Parts: sequence; C-alpha cells; structure tokens
Amino acid sequence: MYKTERVAGFRQFVAFRRDRLDYLAEAARRGLDVREVKLFTAKGHLYQINHPQLIEDILITNDWNFVKGKALASSKVVLGEGLITSEGELHRRQRRLVQPAFHSQRLVGYAESMTRCALDRRDSWRAGHVVDIHEEMMRLTLIIVGETLFSADLRGQSDEVGGALKRALAMFLRLNSPLAQFVGPFRRRAMRIAADARKDIVRVLHRIIEEHRAQPERYNDMLSMLMEAQDPNSPQHMSDELLLDESLTLFLAGHETVANALTWTMYLLSQNPDAEEKLVAELQSVLNGRTPALDDLPRLTYTTQCLKEALRIYPPVWVIVRDTVTAYRVADMDIPAHTLLLLSTFATHRDARWWPDPLRYNPDRFASDAPPRPRFAFYPFGAGTRHCIGESFATTESVLLLATILQRWKLSFLPHQKVELWPQITLRPKHPMRFRVEPR
Repeated sequence: MYKTERVAGFRQFVAFRRDRLDYLAEAARRGLDVREVKLFTAKGHLYQINHPQLIEDILITNDWNFVKGKALASSKVVLGEGLITSEGELHRRQRRLVQPAFHSQRLVGYAESMTRCALDRRDSWRAGHVVDIHEEMMRLTLIIVGETLFSADLRGQSDEVGGALKRALAMFLRLNSPLAQFVGPFRRRAMRIAADARKDIVRVLHRIIEEHRAQPERYNDMLSMLMEAQDPNSPQHMSDELLLDESLTLFLAGHETVANALTWTMYLLSQNPDAEEKLVAELQSVLNGRTPALDDLPRLTYTTQCLKEALRIYPPVWVIVRDTVTAYRVADMDIPAHTLLLLSTFATHRDARWWPDPLRYNPDRFASDAPPRPRFAFYPFGAGTRHCIGESFATTESVLLLATILQRWKLSFLPHQKVELWPQITLRPKHPMRFRVEPR
C-alpha cells in the first residue's frame, strides 16, 4: 500500500518557488510515495513520485507512456534537438549515432587524457594557496571534454565557453520550472539571454568543426565519429544543425555534472576525516604514488564508494520531469494525459526508509556487503531509454580525478563559508567553495 497525499492552493506554489529542494525532500521525509499538487490554475496539476517501485514503472516498465514534453521544450533555445531535449524516433536515431563514442574500448584513450589534464591542473596549485574548487573543477572538466571528445585545446577559452554555459544554465530553471509554465509568458528575457549564450558557444564549436573538416585524417574522436556517422536505418548523415546541437549538449553534460559531483565529493570528504583517511589509505595502497590509470578502477573501490555517496546526497540531476502521453494510474490516483510528474533523485536519495540517517555521509552504504535496497532508491544517472549515455565516462573521469588530486593534496574547507545549494538544471553550489591546499 502506497502512502499518498493531495494538496492544493497558492501556498504550494509559493513553497516550491521559495525552496524547491526542501519542498521535494519534505514529502520524502514524511514517507510520502505520491503527492498530487493542485495549483491555482486550470492546468495546474502535477504529481511528485518518490517510491522506487513507482519510479521504475515510469522510467522502465511503462516508459512508452512518458515524454519530457513541455518541461524541457524551452531548453531547445540553447540545446536545440540534442539528446537531452529530443524525443521519439529522432532521439533514438541520435542515440544510436552517439553511442559508439562512449564504447568501453574508447575509455582507455579518454582515461589517459583525463589524468594528464588533472596532473596539469593539480601541479599548478601551490602549498597554502586557496582555490575555489568548484571553479577549478568546472575549468578542468571543460578542458577534458574538449580534449577527449573534440580533440580541442580549450585552455585559453575555458573561461569564455564556461561563462557562456553558466549564463545559459542560470536561465534554465526559469525556462523549465514545471510550475512556471502555468503562470504566463514572463520568460522572454531568459530566453534571449540563453539564445545569446548559445551563439557564444556555437562560435567556438564552428571553429572546431571546420578544423575537423579541413584535415579529417588528423582526428579520431567523438566529433569525427558524429561527422561520419551513418545510421543503418536512415540514408542520411547527421545534419550540420544536429551536429551542433549534439556537440553543444555533450559540452554541457560532459563537464557540468562531473564538476558538481567532484565539488560535492571533496566537500563531504573535508567534513568527514575518517572517510578521507580511508580513501587516502586506499590510494597509497593501490597507486603507491604513481598516476592512476583505467586498470586501477576495479581496485579503487572505496574511492568509488565515496563518489557514489556524494551522488546520493547531492545528485547533480536533482529532478527528472516527465509528461504523461495517455492517462496513467499511480497507486490509487488516476493521472490524466498531459500531466507533469516530478521524480526527484534529491528526495528519494534522502528517504530514511531506504537510507537510514540519510544526511550522514557514509560511503560504506555502497560496499559490496551493504544491505540490499530497492533498485531505484539510487538513480543519479536516470534509467531506461533516457539513461545517461555518458555514465561510464563520467564515473571513470570522477574517480581518476579524485585519485590524481587527493593523493597529492589535502583540501581543507575554509571555515565560515556559506554552503547553499543552487538547483539549476544541475545541483550547483550557490557560492564559491574555497579550500586551502596542503601537500600530503
């Protein structure tokens, strides 16, 4: 039997706008599996889904009955018809074309670039210096995406590209709020800012694409694969417009989520010295001072657990939105067609029914002998046909960067800083995250 609740009124809208994360997590704290929210407009119904079994039904079992719909439609002003925003047959076709770029065999080359870039960034720090880890990780992961997927050196342009992506992200929440679409056309300015940010990024991508076209024999990366890709079910190559859309999408998804995951992992480790000590002991035992490689990952088990526990507490993708195609029944509730559903990783990952003492950072929750839990009590990369295509890339990068940086530097979070979550399209820190770096 599922626990459900029906609520209505303007106060629900205000509570959500005031603190989206707390509004979603509050339902999970009370053990609610489904919450129906009736807002103050005729179309203002949405449903928050918290129970792992119901989440699996939506993302896997009955995924044919759901689309991203209106909730992400306005994101196309930045991302076009990339994998994040496209639907139906177009999404399936594009996914088939992009998938080979993330094949496990390609991770070997990617891993070498990841550690080389991490070494360059790590070695630029000096003992006693204070660094904003979030900004450092944003630059580093953008450079890695440029080198691994586009064979492009973005060291001199990381601030330009990163700044444009940041401006676009700042507009996404306003454009894509599942509640905002009910309250009128007040988003024009946000769309204009987002469109201008896209133009700045597209200028850089155009240059990279033209370099690939001028000397195609030089490249064997994701971009060259997309440029040559032939869908066996279609006689056409990927259009130039779709090539730009996919490239921009992978620029965004390939560095934004990883940078946030690394920032939150380092923050949580700084606040939990026992976990940090255990992680450093593993790095010493497995690596003995050498640079980590892809083959080390199976033995960096505790480092991986530290990452997963950070993804549980601070999931980069904090909410997944779906729109019903036809009427759908959840628990004892009949949901009409064209109704918004909110599946919040942030809420379910903090539900005490699946995660006792949920706010405590405990990487041992992910040990091989940990107690079993429902499959969708933890789903930071989504699932089903919309499962994150770059999960292996992101996990590999995150573990290698953690190992490369933390085996040399101890990162101490400076006191008296305000740590505040900023739920945009990803879960970012709202303020700088300043750490003092000291040698091990």
